[in-house]
Amino acid sequence: PNDLLFCGNPLNPPLLLLGICGTTFFVSMWMHNVAATVMMMPVATGILQRLPSVNRSQPEYSDQLVTNFCKAVILGVIYSASIGGMSTLTGTGVNLILVGLWKSYFPQEKPISFSTWFFFGFPLALVIFFALWATLCLLYCRKGSSRSLSAYLDKSHLKRELDLLAEYYTRTTLAFSKSLLKARAT
Repeated sequence: PNDLLFCGNPLNPPLLLLGICGTTFFVSMWMHNVAATVMMMPVATGILQRLPSVNRSQPEYSDQLVTNFCKAVILGVIYSASIGGMSTLTGTGVNLILVGLWKSYFPQEKPISFSTWFFFGFPLALVIFFALWATLCLLYCRKGSSRSLSAYLDKSHLKRELDLLAEYYTRTTLAFSKSLLKARAT
């Protein structure tokens, strides 16, 4: 069970990619896309920095696997943030603009609520998210990448990255709630 939590043994790059992209997708549901991307990019690059730098003068098969996996992770974080933002009203500012326009142009119609939007947007976003993940896996996670990447991405490093992410979320949540309480008191 713990092996699955940390992307298998040896490391399974598609599962690691799914974990990074899924986290970005979820975070982006509740905050703006740009903020979610800015918050998740250091986590992704922290994981990718464990991989060897590619030797441009003598490219090898493993160098190409590392380069492709890096491309998949970066593209996955960026696109997952956009897709996650579609699923809730708070994920993207444009969604809130649509709600305002709906109220002004169609005042006789039922207003768009958070739950109405969520029941429409979340299933659609999930389908698009899994299509993105499958596409990235097909294009960038080739056979044999497990062996090449496992040597550099050990479970203790991934656990450290996840612990840092949890600590960051805790600090951010506490700071945000303190500022809300101060604003509410005034």
